[in-house]
Amino acid sequence: MPNSVFTLVRLGELPGEILYQDEYCFVILSVRPHNPGHLLVIPIGEVSNWEDLEPALFDHLMKVAQLFAKAIKAVYQPPKVGLASVGFEVPHAHIHVYSLFKISDIDHTSAKASQPEELAIEAEKIKNYITSLGGVKL
Repeated sequence: MPNSVFTLVRLGELPGEILYQDEYCFVILSVRPHNPGHLLVIPIGEVSNWEDLEPALFDHLMKVAQLFAKAIKAVYQPPKVGLASVGFEVPHAHIHVYSLFKISDIDHTSAKASQPEELAIEAEKIKNYITSLGGVKL
């Protein structure tokens, strides 16, 4: 099976902003963000559906998602931070974490294409916030 687009980003074979990586998962900014800071928490192993993830791995992904949700809340100050696992667009389980300013922000059809320079700016904001907390501690 060929590597997913997410794995290709993780391996550096496709461009992308990697915010975090450990032995179980990695976090990247979405290239089609709903709002600035829209990110994806992705298991390293390519599992197609989130419900097929091992429970311990799922728990780890949720802890990482929660930490980055707090970063999004601090950096962008939205009233809500959304969480979704859909998977129609890429058959590699992933969790969307994104700022919500209005209910329509959760609609994937409203996501906007972004430029690498824009993603680099947003990645720096989130990384700086995580660093100010002393890094990722799960």
